[in-house]
Amino acid sequence: MPGVQPTHGRGRSTAATPQEERTMPKIRHSYQLHIQLCDIKPAIWRRLVVSDCTNLAQLHRLIQAAMGWSPRHDYLFEIADQRYGQPNPDWPEDPTMDARRYSLGQLLQGQALPMRYVYNLADEWLHRIKLEACTPLSGPEALGNLPLCLDGRNTCQPDSGSDGADAPPFDLASTQARIQALARARTTPEARAETAFA
Repeated sequence: MPGVQPTHGRGRSTAATPQEERTMPKIRHSYQLHIQLCDIKPAIWRRLVVSDCTNLAQLHRLIQAAMGWSPRHDYLFEIADQRYGQPNPDWPEDPTMDARRYSLGQLLQGQALPMRYVYNLADEWLHRIKLEACTPLSGPEALGNLPLCLDGRNTCQPDSGSDGADAPPFDLASTQARIQALARARTTPEARAETAFA
């Protein structure tokens, strides 16, 4: 599948020598993601912007905040035929890779690979995730502005099991407030242990 690649100069080779690779600063990118809950009408979706250093355990938490859920159930990501989540320590043959160890930048490298996110493995709430844009970040200040929720539509059924009839409509300001609160809390020892936030 064609990649969503950042734009570079044309006309000459841009490959770096090994010495240059060791000395040049790493350029961080933002990833704009469209996340849609499948098989639901009207469509329920969110548009998030995160850094490429976001690992999958962190992305799980961000999706939960964007959807208005709490991370009380198990989850899985499926990217290019590989599963990422919380491996079962009692099952050595578990093919699931530890979501804390893999960042979006490592796995996607700016390419729009097929991505699926399953929340609540008993009920299998399936989401499709599409990489819409990969943009170089201008500096630490730009990185500090992430993550963001840019837009969304409709309210999710609560993961508490209620039917959601009394749930408020999607509100961008309150959704972004939840995401910012999550980002601020990422420096606690508990958050570091659970999602390896840097």
